[in-house]
Amino acid sequence: MTSTPWMKGIDVPVADAMPLVSQHDDRPSAKELIAEHQEKIDKIKAGLMEAKDDEAAALFDYPNKHDDLWLLRFYLSHKKTKPAIAAAKSALKFRQKYKLDELGDIRDIPPQAVKEGHVREYWKERCQDDAIVCCLPDKQLGPVMFLAFARFDPKAADLLSEECWDFAFIYTSEWVYQWCDYITRTTGLFTRSVRFIDMKGITLSKLMDRKSSKRDGKKSRGAGDVVTPLVNPFTSVNKGKVPTLFTEQVRSLGVKPGKGQKHDGAKLLVGDAPNLGLLPSYYAKRIMEKVDMITPQNNESEKMRLLRFVALENLPTEMGGTNSVPPMEW
Repeated sequence: MTSTPWMKGIDVPVADAMPLVSQHDDRPSAKELIAEHQEKIDKIKAGLMEAKDDEAAALFDYPNKHDDLWLLRFYLSHKKTKPAIAAAKSALKFRQKYKLDELGDIRDIPPQAVKEGHVREYWKERCQDDAIVCCLPDKQLGPVMFLAFARFDPKAADLLSEECWDFAFIYTSEWVYQWCDYITRTTGLFTRSVRFIDMKGITLSKLMDRKSSKRDGKKSRGAGDVVTPLVNPFTSVNKGKVPTLFTEQVRSLGVKPGKGQKHDGAKLLVGDAPNLGLLPSYYAKRIMEKVDMITPQNNESEKMRLLRFVALENLPTEMGGTNSVPPMEW
């Protein structure tokens, strides 16, 4: 068993894969992925244990905190052992710097529910409480982040310090990480998070301000070297504004166009009339698969793609689902 607080009382480090949640669920077995890439995982482990960087070597606690599953995520994200080792070292130092291992189990407190400090300040000023909502619609699937760009305060970058921005990003990343790790280990299915980004109401004259975009881009581009890879983000683009808005938002996520990889996420799905899309982002220097236009409210087959991540009864009605309750009220 691992020594992380969110796995307290769970005796098996990684369970055998349970049956897939639905016909739409296509997550691979975590154990099978580990077996498939065991040689690479062992090389990354050796690289950390034998690191000339004494600090990283001392922080690497195998297998208590950092086991084969933890190492696997870095390999699947970077596809080569050397960059995976470098990213894992940075992640170890990052967690030490911000004392993330001392936070404890924060899964029951999503970012928008934090009551004080920099995280609360960020959600109040920039998100106006509900521009970003983090939740777990299905307990055996991954966490979901709902974002509504039109509700972001364009003056936030002038009101909030870099430190406040940093802490909001760090807390959110840790909350997502804990849920993805817990669900993967207890279901045995390799689980990532997803983002539903609604760009309804965004126009060329009402695009997210550049100062905020630059801050977001800076955090995202650096995330690949400090945050355990976990995310298949979603994006959406209004029809007719695809080239400009899509490029702007992709840049802010630190993603470059290109071909995707087998286990690194889903396709980019760009929606029009409820504006829903799917964007795989492997953080800094990660790449996208192809772009498919979808209208999940009106196209049943396209809506099915979204059910890989959220059950129909939990998917919001504006995204083609049957749940009329806004995510903020879940």
